[in-house]
Amino acid sequence: MKNFFGHFISIVFQPLFLPLYGTLYIIYSNPYMFPDKFENYQNILRIALNTFFFPAVIVLLLYKLKFVKGVNLKNRQDRIIPYVAAMMCYIWTFYVYYHEQLNPTITFILLGSCISIFLAFMINTLVMKVSMHTTGGGGLVAMMLILIPFSYFNPLLIFIISILVAGAIGSARLALHAHTTREVYYGYLIGFFSFMIATNLYPL
Repeated sequence: MKNFFGHFISIVFQPLFLPLYGTLYIIYSNPYMFPDKFENYQNILRIALNTFFFPAVIVLLLYKLKFVKGVNLKNRQDRIIPYVAAMMCYIWTFYVYYHEQLNPTITFILLGSCISIFLAFMINTLVMKVSMHTTGGGGLVAMMLILIPFSYFNPLLIFIISILVAGAIGSARLALHAHTTREVYYGYLIGFFSFMIATNLYPL
């Protein structure tokens, strides 16, 4: 049962889903900012393809070509190429949104995600392995905190839920013995402060 819980949480809150979840949340929590349904679908599809689908396909290809030992990227060295590939996809998507002056809230979410991947990549390469799942969890909490003024839902409830979700993610990774406690906490810190840096670089 513990393993089922761990795997379920790890799949549902896979870190590549963070920009998509953030985009879905802000679109449906603020219909006045996103009145055009067709444009909303375009945003969702664009984010889903560029920040989840393409990076995931790259990992699968790397596994099939035996560049990495498994799709879970348990080995620290296995994470280097997928990190670089994900960064390229994320930075390109951020550049398009920023350069074309598309929705600033989604642009902010992309910037925070880019910073978190970059910091996690640097620490993973130079220092130690960190949990990308809890990096996503920490980013989720910071993102929901920063987006409170833009939501027409109950912002306090959503923020509390994001904290509970982040806690569940960390518990799941520890239950699966995928990371040490230190790797889990470092992930939280990287994710949270990445979005705090983003809000200073790109104020909403």
